[in-house]
Formats: sequence, C-alpha cells, structure tokens
Amino acid sequence: MLETIASHLDSIAALAPTWGLLFVFVFMAIESSFVPFPSEVVMIPAGFFAARGELGLGSPLAAVWAAIAVGVLGSLAGAYVNYYLAQWVGKPFLEKYGKWFFLKPAALERACEVFNRYGAATTFVCRMVPAIRQLISIPAGIARMPLGVFTLFTALGAGVWTIILAFVGY
Repeated sequence: MLETIASHLDSIAALAPTWGLLFVFVFMAIESSFVPFPSEVVMIPAGFFAARGELGLGSPLAAVWAAIAVGVLGSLAGAYVNYYLAQWVGKPFLEKYGKWFFLKPAALERACEVFNRYGAATTFVCRMVPAIRQLISIPAGIARMPLGVFTLFTALGAGVWTIILAFVGY
C-alpha cells in the first residue's frame, strides 16, 4: 500500500516543475466551487514542492509565494463560479436543485442566514472554515454583494488560508 502511494507521489513530483502551478490553480478553483475538495491536499504539497525547489522557479521562497498567489487566484476563480451562478439562478432554483451540486437546502439556508446576519466580512472569515468556504459565495451572489467588495474579502480570506497551508508544507 505504501509503495503504491509513494509511486503516485513520485509521479506527481515529476510533473511539478512543468505543471505544478497550473495544478494549484485548477484544484484550488475546484475546491472553491461546488465540488468538495480539500485545499489542504493542494496547498500543503505545493509548499513542500516549493521548499524542495520542484516548482521550476529556482528560488524556493519565490516558488512558495508564487504557489500562494496562484492558489488565491484559483480560489477566486472558483468563488466567482458560485457567486455568478447563485446570482443568475437565484435562491429558489438552488433550494430545489442544489442537491445535484452537493448543496443541501439546510446548508444553503444556514449559509444565507450567516451571510445576512454578519454581512460582507462573512466572506473573509468563512474562507478559512472547512466545508463552509465553498458555500459562502452563494449567499453573496444571491444578495448581489458588490463584486469589488466580494473580491477583496474573498482574496483576503483565501490569502490567509493559502499562506498558512503553503507554509505548513514548506
């Protein structure tokens, strides 16, 4: 079993110099959208590969900061998907069909409740809370939160979270 895991890690490590930052972007975008995918699986190894000089940027410190920047951009991309989708389809649609997107009605209601109670700062705080960080863009989109404010708070929250995870791996 351990040999299989080690061979998979070796395969990933071989791809890191060429595709590592693209992988970080894509998987962080997936993590911030409807698909439940833990960012810990992305950013901790990114920090580790950066420390080993395997992200193709020469300097390990430059590589970890590049991974963090790309991770935040990926998080924003995924958050925009949820934000615009929620804005476009609206709450009634999400209540009825959200289960097909891993969104239970109770979770949607709770996310809207928290967002309505605490406002824009919720997007910052919830970006650092597992299982909620994917959901918080939805009530922001439903409420038509101004895009600039949404982007700022989402980027700050995702930034803190990716910095912590990347340096854990580093």
